[in-house]
Amino acid sequence: MINFPERLRSARKMRGWSLQELANQVGIISKQALGKYEQGLMKPEESTLYALTKALGVKADYFLKPQRVTLGPVEFRKKSSLKVKESATLAEQIRDYLERYLEMQELLQVKNEFVNPLGEKKKVSTCEDVEEAAAKVLNVWQLGTNPIPNVIEMLEENGICVLTISGPASFDGLATWVGQLPVIVLNKEYSVDRRRFTALHELGHLLMDTNHLDDKECEKYCHRFASAMLLPKEVALRQLGNIRSNISLGEFLSIKKQYGISVQALMRRAFDLGIINKNYYQFLCIKTAPNRKEEGFSKFNFAGESDHSYRFEQLLMRLVSENVVTESKAAFLGGISVSELREKLDPVAG
Repeated sequence: MINFPERLRSARKMRGWSLQELANQVGIISKQALGKYEQGLMKPEESTLYALTKALGVKADYFLKPQRVTLGPVEFRKKSSLKVKESATLAEQIRDYLERYLEMQELLQVKNEFVNPLGEKKKVSTCEDVEEAAAKVLNVWQLGTNPIPNVIEMLEENGICVLTISGPASFDGLATWVGQLPVIVLNKEYSVDRRRFTALHELGHLLMDTNHLDDKECEKYCHRFASAMLLPKEVALRQLGNIRSNISLGEFLSIKKQYGISVQALMRRAFDLGIINKNYYQFLCIKTAPNRKEEGFSKFNFAGESDHSYRFEQLLMRLVSENVVTESKAAFLGGISVSELREKLDPVAG
């Protein structure tokens, strides 16, 4: 059980449990014994191992596999309000997903190919640099200036692994690397327009060189990049005009429905492009402050945008269809039960 200590620690953190909480769940193991297992000072008996797998919701062979995924630097956008325990849980959930994702690719002999559409990471020092970067991505990826129907699908088609997970309110998303594989993680609890914006914000982190900027300026530029991807400058000017002294909420809602960008982001976009001045922007912020979540507002017309990875599910279905693995193995890789897998394979039969 060479890998047992690391795998036990990962499974526990993935659940968000302390050693004492795991001990309470298992019932027959003390906190001290669990600590020794994780340090590699003791090995569990077969009955203890079974109790651990049952409590943690994993199979016994989970503990025998090596940890094959090393995450690159992980920066949580709201790390000041995200607890250490929550960060550790999210990191292990991401690692577990990516291990299964990469194993499916290997089994199918599928290679992930990502090419930065900006060439090498583009160093950005001005807002104009960011606008140019977004325009180039739209051009290279042949997205044009029309609304992006499905941001997650678009990112996956261009070689980026996207994972959506349930996370605390303090977590929006993050970007990281696993070797040469770019990864974007989103909080599925947020609205479609917020997930779309966050996904493209994180794309900005992946594509642009902002190492020379402080955190505040870096975030500002990635916000600007996301807005420019969702609503290119020429579109914003065409929709809103060059200079406005007054814009109705109805106008913003109409654009939100078509382009999948929140009213809050639209207001900022109008200000950034000089369509409205600072005083009017502040007035709009105060006016909409009581409903920052935009509850009851019109929704994106393409609201059928999935909250999960199409590519992950397609790889899973292909594994079974081509008899590469058993249904049991496929269910494990998919993180679902065999019955759930069968329903996905043949929803008509269900």
